[in-house]
Amino acid sequence: MRTMRRSRGLQRLGALLCLMAVVALVVPLAALGIGAAGTTMTIDQTTGGLETRFTYETATAPGETVLGIDFAFPEGTDTAKATADAVTLVGLQRSNVTVETQAKGTSVKVIFSPSVEPSSTLRVVLHDVLTTYAGGKQTVSGTYTTQTGTHKLPPMTFTQGAPTVSQRIGFWLNRQPLVKTWNSVPILNAFFNPQLIAISIPILFWGWLLSIALIGVAYPVAIPIGLATAFLKMSKLAPVRWIASAYINVIRGTPLFLQIYIAFFGLPLVGIRLPDFPLGVIVLAVNSGAYLAEIFRAGIQSINKGQFEAASSLGMTYAQAMAYVIIPQTVRRVLPTMTSEFILLFKDTALLSAVGIFELMMNAKNSAANTGNVTAYTVAAVYYLMITIPLINWVGKLEQRLALSEGASGSPGTKTRKSGALEGMARMAAPVTADAGTPDDTDGR
Repeated sequence: MRTMRRSRGLQRLGALLCLMAVVALVVPLAALGIGAAGTTMTIDQTTGGLETRFTYETATAPGETVLGIDFAFPEGTDTAKATADAVTLVGLQRSNVTVETQAKGTSVKVIFSPSVEPSSTLRVVLHDVLTTYAGGKQTVSGTYTTQTGTHKLPPMTFTQGAPTVSQRIGFWLNRQPLVKTWNSVPILNAFFNPQLIAISIPILFWGWLLSIALIGVAYPVAIPIGLATAFLKMSKLAPVRWIASAYINVIRGTPLFLQIYIAFFGLPLVGIRLPDFPLGVIVLAVNSGAYLAEIFRAGIQSINKGQFEAASSLGMTYAQAMAYVIIPQTVRRVLPTMTSEFILLFKDTALLSAVGIFELMMNAKNSAANTGNVTAYTVAAVYYLMITIPLINWVGKLEQRLALSEGASGSPGTKTRKSGALEGMARMAAPVTADAGTPDDTDGR
């Protein structure tokens, strides 16, 4: 019996101690009033310098009627356009609270009408607070007013990133009256939004560099592939010609987009996995190699056969004739077409965005999706034109020079030293008869 009584006494003592501990924790929290634990502040923007919505939520203490709250934001915050609204929740009843907003400098004062009742949940939403450009952790402080006086709010922190230079330019443009007038025209706002142009330029720049890197590696790899395939296509061995023709016909007869999908989604199914950049380079090089093969083949076959015979008469082997006589002339003739192929391949790098390579087009697509505006595509077009237009102009000038060197321009009766030299080379290259020393026309040349 004594043991049972002693056990019950210990249980009662333990329960009393637990009750005292709970009271000790609850009473200080109630005494803290609006600054009690559970007060939160959230924001809807993660970059400084933007008009941000602050949501402040807390619980009022029993016996404490809140008349208003004065929020003090960090230095550099602009509250000139700030507005506020508030709601309360008492039990399950939700009520809107009429507020008067007084914004000045970096502070916003919210006055409730009627005042907020004790023991209720209060939510205050501050709209269009232009936050400071400074990044990192920022602190909001202030005071709140009750029927007993003014009390301090607990410090509340939020974190924002510092805007980049281009973002600051965009923010500045957004506040200019002329820009607002410009953006009031729907087509200008959709394709040529000044703020988004300023923000998109540095974002798309890195994608542009990746596109240049892709073409800068792929095209030099495609040139030997095309040249080797051209020689295989002209081979005297029929099986070799068939293999070269099959490669050329398959690659040229199917879309590059399909070839990209086969490489990126088909090869992993058979256990072949490569990083995105090398695999993208391989696909572009293999595709361009088929087109370059036909360009080189046509260029080589356009050279007069007498050039081979002239080289042979000088003791050159077939390989030497190709290396020192035929190929240099071929490259000179096909250089404009090769440049055009380079331009086409550079534009085709945009197709790699479909498989997740963050080249120029992929960056533009992400930017347009984030902003809901297609201005980023316009900026991407400018980046492409920065490469293609100079090359197109260079190709045009190159073709004019080649036409002049071939004697395609000038007055009919005029012969320059250059055209005379070319004519002399042509005569040396032409086959002659053994007895008369005149061109042999029996083979139709």
